[in-house]
Amino acid sequence: MADPLKAFDFRRDSTTSDFSFNRDSEASFYGSNGYLQFSANGQSAAPDNGETEPIDENLLGNGQNFSLRDWNKVGTSVSVPGNITAADGSSKANKITENGAKGEHRFSQSVSVRKGESVTISIYAKAGTKSKVQFSFLKADSYTGGSPAIKFNLATGSLISKSTNVISYEAIDSGNGWWLLKVTGVPDLGSDSGLHLYMLSENNSISYQGDSKYVYAWGAQLTQGTSSTARVAATAGGLRFNYDLSNSTPKMVGALIEPAGTNLVPYSQLLTHASWRKQYATLVTNSGKAPDGTATAFKIKEDRSSAQHYIMPYPTMASSNGSTYTFSAFLKAAERKWAFFNINGVTVHFDLANGTIGNYNNIFTPYIESAGNGWYRCSATFKVSSSSTSAKIGCEKSNGSPSYAGDGNSGVLVWGAQFEKSNQLTSYIRTQSGKASRSADKLVLTKPSASSFDVFIQRTDGGTWINNSTTSFEVPTTGSPLQLVNFYSSDITVSAKDDTVQDLFPPAYQNVGISNTLVTMMDNLFMAQTPNKSWSLQQAQNKNSPIFRFQVNSGDKWSGDVGNVKDKERCEFYMKNADLPFDKDVWLSYAIKIAPGSILNLLPVEWCYLGQMHATEDKGEMSTGPVLGFRLEGSDTISAYTASSLENPIKTAPKYIFRGSSKFARGVWHKVVVRMRFSPTKGQLQWWQNGKEIINISNIGMGYVDRLGPYWKFGIYRSAVSPTLTVEYANMEVEYNSSLFSRVAQPLVIA
Repeated sequence: MADPLKAFDFRRDSTTSDFSFNRDSEASFYGSNGYLQFSANGQSAAPDNGETEPIDENLLGNGQNFSLRDWNKVGTSVSVPGNITAADGSSKANKITENGAKGEHRFSQSVSVRKGESVTISIYAKAGTKSKVQFSFLKADSYTGGSPAIKFNLATGSLISKSTNVISYEAIDSGNGWWLLKVTGVPDLGSDSGLHLYMLSENNSISYQGDSKYVYAWGAQLTQGTSSTARVAATAGGLRFNYDLSNSTPKMVGALIEPAGTNLVPYSQLLTHASWRKQYATLVTNSGKAPDGTATAFKIKEDRSSAQHYIMPYPTMASSNGSTYTFSAFLKAAERKWAFFNINGVTVHFDLANGTIGNYNNIFTPYIESAGNGWYRCSATFKVSSSSTSAKIGCEKSNGSPSYAGDGNSGVLVWGAQFEKSNQLTSYIRTQSGKASRSADKLVLTKPSASSFDVFIQRTDGGTWINNSTTSFEVPTTGSPLQLVNFYSSDITVSAKDDTVQDLFPPAYQNVGISNTLVTMMDNLFMAQTPNKSWSLQQAQNKNSPIFRFQVNSGDKWSGDVGNVKDKERCEFYMKNADLPFDKDVWLSYAIKIAPGSILNLLPVEWCYLGQMHATEDKGEMSTGPVLGFRLEGSDTISAYTASSLENPIKTAPKYIFRGSSKFARGVWHKVVVRMRFSPTKGQLQWWQNGKEIINISNIGMGYVDRLGPYWKFGIYRSAVSPTLTVEYANMEVEYNSSLFSRVAQPLVIA
């Protein structure tokens, strides 16, 4: 793995401050307290007085200097030595020293909060001669069960205990021994609160005999409601650090660096307004907490009609013919667990119990993400074909059945609709009487000392390399959270880039779907043929390349092969509606990695294809095998075979001719380029592996006298044999209108 010249890790909010950031508007993100939050205008400069105040509202006074009178000290003294580096790189860390008395050793600050709404406290802390602390809320009478608290060992980075009324907590390693501690609770009994930081004895008690030991602390913050939590200007620079809310504990995934956007739906949260039409349904208010933690959710309550039960922005929304838009809303299961969008007469369906997508029209690219606490943000991206767009949000009894006789009470919860001119979902923008906009995030990273450098950018949905940068780098905007930006020497090789990205971000696989699932890769459409096992066909969700993983175990059969005379197993993609031409250059370029495993001891009549150009049979012809096939043999040998025939129609099985082979060491990526010309008599074949030419032959038989040319299939297609076989493919390209010869010397990076 190559060493970076400079690294920016945005998976934690104490990343280096060697950048500038700006955004001129409010913007939303999922916060560490498990709710949607709204950040004020972004900024990166500290106030003129030199204090590093929080970007969003911090209810605490002097959150960075605990020696001031805002803070109550019990059994402790606080100083700012000036020679202890804080989490932001400044020299403003506080030293908290216990006195020699017996009792509590702490500092605290009390504030008023809003009863019944979540509150998050945060602080940076570091072990000194003492390492155990308790971080907790003030005013036990305001919380059922007492003050929410955690006990934490700063030396080992381990949680000692937490109280049962802690809604969520997080301990983030912020480097140089600093830990960012965050705790969220709900003051359900009162409005008095605040925070404590206690020093603990070795047996974890808050009351003990002191002996002048100390810890370090800095950057305390208390926020509530829709305010951002635990973000400090000097370390975060105004960035929105987005959290994954799909599990019980929110997990920081990266910073949002988004383009400008506009929500075209008026009254996006006030769905009872007259600008929302209710059809065979009513809206029930105060139906529980909304995604932002406020009691503003609504329920779409169906009536007893036999019809679709929905709400919709009315009148219809203006749109630009031929442009791509994304419609979204926050939805949560109630009596009904299924919901639908009906956009311009076509539908997409969402399972709100399991957070999955149901049936949908293929004009849509649907998406669903957890918004915490049972809420999901559902979206559909599509190209409009008129100057106005109708968008209905409704409940349904089952997948794909939006029209039914309602019971007069059931429904789903709804909140926060958005209609934006965008090819992907972006962060939510709240509106009132008209449209509202979010300005673009502008993040500029200071360049390294090198005159020229390459940049690797990793977002949650994949990575990108940018070559030969020479100035401070402005990060491109996108809807996916930014995780990492590293600068590397410009002489780093493609192979080193692949290895580096693999080490930093191993593929995170998810199931592609059942047989006949359609997937677009490198501008070509492919359809899956899979045994429908959870392991059969998966795609790396954190890669742009893209990367697919195929696995066939003994007995894994595609339904289309069941009942055939030949016993065979497969998991493949085949090129949909793409018959390739005869007598014209056809190019393949891809990377392949065969997982370590058992040797294939194949009989002469057995086979294991990892890629094949399959003939498109004419009517009345016998079914034939590939005109060009790449077979795995033994442990790590891939051999190329061709077939041809002048019969028309084909009634006799053609013979397969061996054309060449090469070793493909298992467990590593190999870059492959193939040039083909299909012809029964004048075929051509060139095959390169890792820049080396393996085959170059002309005037061979490679094809049949067919009306339509062959099509490409890749994956695993084999005789029924016992060993499990796993193969990964990346950057699959098929091209016949232009050459891919440049990929021989300059293969695509796997990122």
